[in-house]
Formats: sequence, structure tokens, C-alpha cells
Amino acid sequence: MSEGQNLAIANVILKDVYGDINEQINNATPALDGIKSTARNITQVGGLGVKFVAHVGRNTGIGARGEDEDLPEAGNQQYVDGQTGLKSFYGSVRLTGQVMAQASQNYQTFADVTAEEIERIRDDIAKDQNRQVFGDGTGTLAKVKTANSSAAATLALDDVKYLHVGMRVDVLLAASLGNAVPTPAHTGGYVTITAINKTTGVVTFDRNLASSVTVGSAVVRSNSTSSSQVNNWKKEWTGFGAIISNTGVLHGIDPATTPAWAAHTKDISVSGVAQQITEEDMIGMVTDIAEDGDKPDVIWTDHGSWNGYWKALEEKRRYVNKVDLQGGNRGLGFATEFGDLPFKADFDAPKGKMWFVNSKKVNLNTSRGWEWIDEDGSKWKQVPRRDAFIAYLRSYSEISTYRRNTHGVISGIASGI
Repeated sequence: MSEGQNLAIANVILKDVYGDINEQINNATPALDGIKSTARNITQVGGLGVKFVAHVGRNTGIGARGEDEDLPEAGNQQYVDGQTGLKSFYGSVRLTGQVMAQASQNYQTFADVTAEEIERIRDDIAKDQNRQVFGDGTGTLAKVKTANSSAAATLALDDVKYLHVGMRVDVLLAASLGNAVPTPAHTGGYVTITAINKTTGVVTFDRNLASSVTVGSAVVRSNSTSSSQVNNWKKEWTGFGAIISNTGVLHGIDPATTPAWAAHTKDISVSGVAQQITEEDMIGMVTDIAEDGDKPDVIWTDHGSWNGYWKALEEKRRYVNKVDLQGGNRGLGFATEFGDLPFKADFDAPKGKMWFVNSKKVNLNTSRGWEWIDEDGSKWKQVPRRDAFIAYLRSYSEISTYRRNTHGVISGIASGI
């Protein structure tokens, strides 16, 4: 049977046997489940993205007067324009020519191999996007915590939870992160992680890095080559790390000039040392947010902070409420005067932070869900000069908010693990 006929069978398997990938990418990703099920989903996205108007100030034309005094000068409501675009995401599945040939010889064997590849990339896509929900849009997976004084194939990082052996990354020098294209600490393209010490945070790469890798240098996903730098730097979702902040321009609006466009933040650390979270800290955050006219409806945190909170309260409370979360999850309820809030831990949440989120004010903008790239009539593309084929997935999407001050974050929380 000819190669083209094998490709035809492969296309049928991808389309008919495994169906729509978009229906399958929510497994075991709590934050992503919550975003997909509670966020305002916007699918009508124009060529310039999504535009919106934010109400940021009241009419000042009011006041009390004495008899025969001048009346208040006319005022008006205060508005600012915001805009957000879409980010581009991709995944790929690669099979050799021999595997493709089995499509004409043993349908079930080929189907099993294809199913394994699709199952794994589905999990990888979901896990990575779950991480991005908590990210700041820069794509930073970890930062260097100890500078290198000489060329070495190892680095001590602040956290290795988002890294794994075999991952291709760029290490971008701290001094260049403000540049349009940051400078990598290595030449010849990406480096590959060959070992990770979770206890010390030391990561080993497949070759030496530069002799001077400074503290704060960023590790990002990469497919860079010796002639072209291609990585995730500033191309990922604008997650909670950027949205839930009181500084930095978001969707074209700057809280420095528009104070109402600032999320609520509180750092409870003392001289850089993380502290035990208290119920008062959490109630205070909810109250501060509610004072601006709305309130969060869920709290997300890492397991260390989650355990630290319940450890601190183990002698104060004999029971807590359980609440249902959107997306099929259950969590413990944190009681406030505004009602119980679901309190949920996520393995992909950054250490030492609690995110107070109004999920109804979070938007998932997308022009299309995950789909195969097949405009040329085939999902499988031959690898140039190789007896192998690749099928590509794509999605255009972005996370945004229309009301930044309805969210909050507490940082500097000591772990209870």
C-alpha cells in the first residue's frame, strides 16, 4: 500500500477514533478546571483582540451646600479603555515511517501507539496550562538563586517543581530580561536537563553554561537553535502572577495612573522570612477586596501554605465546611461574613502564596479550541529528509480580567509541610 493511503488511515484515526482534543484536556488540573468552568468564555475575538471599558471612578458633581451657594460643578463617571490579544500555543505528535506503515497492516497496533502519544500530549498540555494559570506571562519556570563563578553544567534554582529531566530550556541572563530578546547563558541553542536534585534545587544540564550566570536569571521552555532563539519568554498566558498585582501595566491600563486598576496584595514575611498565615490575614484580604464593591469566590494556594493554615487552626476549629467547586472538585470552605469560600490547594500553585480570585471576573478568551493543523488536507506532515511524520495541535487563547481590584494575593506564607 502506498504512503498516501497510510496517511489517509492515520487521518481517520485522529479524527474519528480519538475525537476532539478540546474535550479531553481538563483531567487532574484543578485551577485549569476552575478557569474553564467558571470564567467568562469569550470566543468572538477580533483581529486586534478583545477591547473593553473599565469603570474606574465616580461622578464628582455632587455635594452639600448652604443657602444661596454655588451648586456643585458637573462631573462624570470615569472610564478607561483596555485591550488584550491572544497567545499562540502548540503541541506535536511524531511517529516514524515504520509505525505509519502499520496503519495498513495492523490497525489496532497503530491505534494503540497513536492513542498513547495523544494521551500523553493531552496530559502535558493540560499540566502546562494549569501552571500558566498561576504564572505572570513571562514563561519563567525557575530562577537562579546562586550565581555561578565559573562555567559549569549545574545551577542552583529557587524552585524545581516545574522542571523535569529531558526538558529543553533556555537560561536567560538576569541583566538582559528587560531586552526585547534576552541573552541566553549558553550558545548553540537550548540546553537539556539531565538531572534534578529536588532537595538542593540543583539542576544539571547536558553542557556547560556561561562562566557568569547571575542570581535572578530565568529558566524558560525552549526550542532555540544556534541561529534562532525560539522560547516561551513573554508568550504564555497572562496568569494570576500578572493579573493579581498592584503594579505593572495590564491590558494597557497602568495602576500608577489609574489607582482603581490595582489588585490587593499583602506580604506577611518579616525581613524576608516567611510567616505563619493567620485567619485574620485571610479575613482582612477578603474584607479589603469587598470594600471595593465585590468579593472573591475561591482561594487557591500551594499544599505547603494549605497545610500551614490548617495546622495553625487545628486547636481552634473542630470542623470546617466542605463546598463544591466548579469543574468537579471539592474543597474546604473558609468562612467569612460574605459567605464560605472554597479553599483549594494545587500542586502547580507557587510556594508561599494564597490567591483570592473572583472567578466571575476572569475571562478565557479564545478564537478556537485545541485543534489539528490540517489546512493542507492532512494532519500528518513528513519531517524533511526523514522517514517520520508529525501532527501539530494549536490553540489561540488568553486569560484576562475586566476588574483587577476584585482579586487579591497574600505572599510570604510559611509552609506547613
